Amino acid sequence: MSSAISRASHAGNGGHALRCWQEWEIAGRERRIIMCVETGLELRPGFPGFDPEQLEALVDEATKLMHASASPIDLIRIIPQH
Repeated sequence: MSSAISRASHAGNGGHALRCWQEWEIAGRERRIIMCVETGLELRPGFPGFDPEQLEALVDEATKLMHASASPIDLIRIIPQH
């Protein structure tokens, strides 16, 4: 399942969330639902452009999306834009 995130409707994260989707991770009989959030933010501390405040804002917005989701989400995964 995949859905685009509107930059205008998610201005709280500075428009850095590009897309989000859910994935399942299955290990034996256990299943976890992961919400993946793609971003154009630099995710590596110490690299040019890394901003911990922007990353924190993105995590806060993803957490809000997670709690608003119709399905239970176990984990958020932040993924760099390709």
